[in-house]
Amino acid sequence: MKHYFILVFCVVIWAANYLARQLLLTNFSSLFLSAFSLTVVSIFFIIVVFLTKSFVKVTKQELILFLLAGFIGLIFNQIFLFTGLRYSTASNASLIFSMAPLITALLARVILKEKITRHLIIGSIIALLGVYFVLSANGRFEYNIGDILLFGATVTFSCNLIFVRMLSQRLSPLIITTYSFFIASLMFDPFILLSTDSNWNQPLIMWLLAFLSVLIGQGITTLMWNNTMQTVGAAKSTVVLNLQPIITLLLDYWIYNTKVSSLQLIGTTLVIYGVLLSVIHQELFSRKLFSILIWKKNRNTS
Repeated sequence: MKHYFILVFCVVIWAANYLARQLLLTNFSSLFLSAFSLTVVSIFFIIVVFLTKSFVKVTKQELILFLLAGFIGLIFNQIFLFTGLRYSTASNASLIFSMAPLITALLARVILKEKITRHLIIGSIIALLGVYFVLSANGRFEYNIGDILLFGATVTFSCNLIFVRMLSQRLSPLIITTYSFFIASLMFDPFILLSTDSNWNQPLIMWLLAFLSVLIGQGITTLMWNNTMQTVGAAKSTVVLNLQPIITLLLDYWIYNTKVSSLQLIGTTLVIYGVLLSVIHQELFSRKLFSILIWKKNRNTS
């Protein structure tokens, strides 16, 4: 129960963080918040790596992957995310991001030549139907530039997961996260400081919210999630993660009194079911196959 409490806590924080980011966008520019997030997270993880003495050298091939992860998976991801939130809603952002496992699986088929299962195809269709219902909540299918940018943020996030999977053959998740965020901030910060309004003259409460949004909403909860997922397992963690769109809808209703239609609830449910059908079935199938192989091996041995 303790492990599941930690997972649910992380999901609630991530859901609330979408709403916090929307509030921050009323005072800060999208580009500045993107650079600020990358910088604070990179400093946080550098401190963690330093305290745990986890620094390692990387190869030239790994450095190239880190550059791609930093540029595509983090810089573009943060730009798309914060700019998309300026024009769309936190609920839409949470819903669209819940499709990341499906997009990652499709990218893995293209880049890593992994197999696409029938359940992945069916789950993707169901999830897309759910998104259609959510965007049709006003009686007709409507989307704006913000929703498109949020979809771009989801795709770049999925690209980052592919780079992480390639890097994880030798490096730990902590090192991958630290190095990729550090490289991204090194590439992006000078551009922001020289080319845009840095928005330094803001109320102290907004700076505190921005700092907590990044430190807790991205740094600490990421560490908590990764550590707990190793105990609980990826499949069960995915079940908890897919509560995020519903929690975001409820928080949006509770904090901003945003109306939630029946079509939004139906669509969100379909997205969650589609993702679970695709992701969970694949892991359960792998476990079943592994159990059968072990059983046969033990039987032959006896």
